[in-house]
Amino acid sequence: MEFVSLEDVIKFAIEREDTAYRLYKRAAELSAGPAARKMFEELAAEEAAHKDVFSKIDAEKAENHKLCKIPETSIAKYLTDVTFRPDMSYREILVYALKTEDNAYQLYKAAAGMTDDERLQKVLMSFADVELGHRRKIEGIYEDKVLTEG
Repeated sequence: MEFVSLEDVIKFAIEREDTAYRLYKRAAELSAGPAARKMFEELAAEEAAHKDVFSKIDAEKAENHKLCKIPETSIAKYLTDVTFRPDMSYREILVYALKTEDNAYQLYKAAAGMTDDERLQKVLMSFADVELGHRRKIEGIYEDKVLTEG
């Protein structure tokens, strides 16, 4: 059975943060209201900052810490079943964002449990909390725009 290392999680997180950045930039373009546009611009900026932090993590150094490796098949549960496309509708973007934020939250929590490096655990748990906050913001927009306006 193949296992996922912390390095794999870091690479995955960098890709995920980049996709989220592009998603939120596109959502900002499609937003009708200035409040939603501003919120998506802020989310994009946060995702870009996360990508930068993950890019600076020394994966080799992180690998020297005690790891609880998880089966490769488990990482699939952190993937969305929708592919990001620049031509997505506003509703599709919101659905995609909800799934990816929830998946990121779960992934970062799991990754924090994979290392005994307390600093890295704190970074990962901090990111998990931020992603949970993103999901809640998007849920609010989804409920307001999609469920009430159709």
